[in-house]
Amino acid sequence: MKFIRRMAFGGVFLLGLSGPAGAQSAEIARLRLSMGDPRGHRNFVPDTAYVDVLDRLSANFYSIDVDSAFYYSRAALDYAGRTAYLKGEAESWRLLGNAYESVGDFGNMLSSYHQSADIAEKIGNRDLVAKATSNIALFDMQQGEYDQARQLMEQVMTTCLSIGDSTLAEMVTSHLSELAFRRHQYDQALQYARRALQTARALRDESDIASFTDDEGKAMAGMGEVRKALELYQQSLAYYMRVNDWLGIITTQTLMAQAYLQVRDFRQALRYAQASLDGSRNLRRLRLIRESAKALTDVYEGAGDDHNALRYFKLYKDYSDSLFNDESHKRLLAVAAGYDFEKKESRLRAEQAEKDARYQQTLRKDAVKISITVLVIVILSLLAFILFRSRYVNRRVNQLLWEKNEKIEEQKETLEQQAVQLLLNNRQKDKLFSIIAHDLRGPLNSLKGLMELQKEKRLSEEEINAIMNEFRRNIDQSAELVGNLLFWASSQLGGIKASPLVLPLQPLVQEILALFSHQAREKNVLLGEELDPEVRVVADKDMLQVVIRNLVSNAIKFCRPGDSVTVSYTHDGPDVEICIADTGIGLTKDALDKIRRKESFTSYGTAKEKGTGLGMLLCREFAEANRGRFRIESEGGKGCRCYCSLPAPPVPM
Repeated sequence: MKFIRRMAFGGVFLLGLSGPAGAQSAEIARLRLSMGDPRGHRNFVPDTAYVDVLDRLSANFYSIDVDSAFYYSRAALDYAGRTAYLKGEAESWRLLGNAYESVGDFGNMLSSYHQSADIAEKIGNRDLVAKATSNIALFDMQQGEYDQARQLMEQVMTTCLSIGDSTLAEMVTSHLSELAFRRHQYDQALQYARRALQTARALRDESDIASFTDDEGKAMAGMGEVRKALELYQQSLAYYMRVNDWLGIITTQTLMAQAYLQVRDFRQALRYAQASLDGSRNLRRLRLIRESAKALTDVYEGAGDDHNALRYFKLYKDYSDSLFNDESHKRLLAVAAGYDFEKKESRLRAEQAEKDARYQQTLRKDAVKISITVLVIVILSLLAFILFRSRYVNRRVNQLLWEKNEKIEEQKETLEQQAVQLLLNNRQKDKLFSIIAHDLRGPLNSLKGLMELQKEKRLSEEEINAIMNEFRRNIDQSAELVGNLLFWASSQLGGIKASPLVLPLQPLVQEILALFSHQAREKNVLLGEELDPEVRVVADKDMLQVVIRNLVSNAIKFCRPGDSVTVSYTHDGPDVEICIADTGIGLTKDALDKIRRKESFTSYGTAKEKGTGLGMLLCREFAEANRGRFRIESEGGKGCRCYCSLPAPPVPM
């Protein structure tokens, strides 16, 4: 059953046009519209783009209408030959081979694949060689020639790795899973299937995810975990039903029938096997009909219904004999097809030369008539040109003026929007600098006054110590403010660029908590962390330190004696979310709104520590610079929770 899906890969996926039937119908309509109708143009000359459109049409019709797939691939092959477009010719041969496969003509199929590979190798197109070779390897595997199939697959995989084609590489990995399954190496089949599935998920290719999920299910069923396999099949079937992909539906239904037969659920097995046979007949796919008939035979035999088991066994035998007769001569047919191709090509060239000679003779005979006709046409054309030229010029000028006016209006609106945004940004920065200048002026004036009083010796030692303690707190706050200001200014001028590394989170947090231990003891605030030593994040170390340092400092600032500050984390999906939570006085709704609007404002902590909101701006900007997110949750009097989400390192295979 997998053979049909794999050939669909050759016809659709490798061309970059895989997708649901609905999407294919829309793509077919678009391609037909883009190519127009060449029969309506007397002087129509096909080009390479036209050949590519025909190839895409053939690929899209593969799973819908095999007659149309034949028509477009042959038309593409014809036009590629006329235009000496060898790349298009190689692709057309491969798509023609896919069409032959769908009707069970394996001799012409192999011949077409070999023609494609030979032409691609001749022009040095390694990608096309790999694709054609992959199709041949699939057929070898279907015929039980496993060693030859594996050799070709490894050859294709080497090419994929050298040219960086991860899409083709994931499909070859799926082929290797199928090969291991056929050899009853279920553990290895499961490893290959999951590796291909991981790549498909990274590329977000839903069609391949469904196909590789079936691969994983087959391996699980082979290992005896049938219920798990059925869950995987249901996932794939749900996707195929949603996008109306009949090849996928039929393939998965047959697999489900086999799985239900393993657990002796004959009712469900019969249901899916019958649905698979009906769909196969509608698509006229010989191999699918044969596999569905075999599934029905096994189901009825297991249920003890010998009459129906014999009935479907005869159907299975008829299709098996038909395919076997063709397969037993496939190699001979492939060689004969190569000779036939050369003979046909030679005959076509001779016929074309004869046609060209007759055409030239006809041209010479009609030369005088054509000359007179051309002269009359030229005179009439000149008159028509003079009459319509001025009209065309006027229309063209008006059109250009209208387009320019439209562009000017668009540019005007853009400039106005940019001017408004710049004005708002400048106002915000002016307000921020005003607050910072005021906050820095206070400690400097205090230092100046202290130095004057010390110079006049008007203060006692106790007074000096008290002032120095207060002055130290002001200096700490000012140092933090200046540090944040320098980081913020560098980020605004583009001077700071994130250099992400894989960082262990717990040591970094413990180091920062140690820096604030003295400040916390002074306010009787408990610092703690609930981190796993194994948790890691991908971030710039300096930026992450600034974020956590600001959030811990801010939490202590708004804590009362007896409150606590805790650093914890959650790991859900691809991100690690760091949480700095405190049990302090929290933030008002107005303060939260200003932070979310990235506005600066003055606030005071429980010990009258002054803040500008610059630290929160840095936390948001540095989190986003590291492909993360920043958010705050708080209620007045109930503490505050600041969250910073950062990417987690990928899990090694």
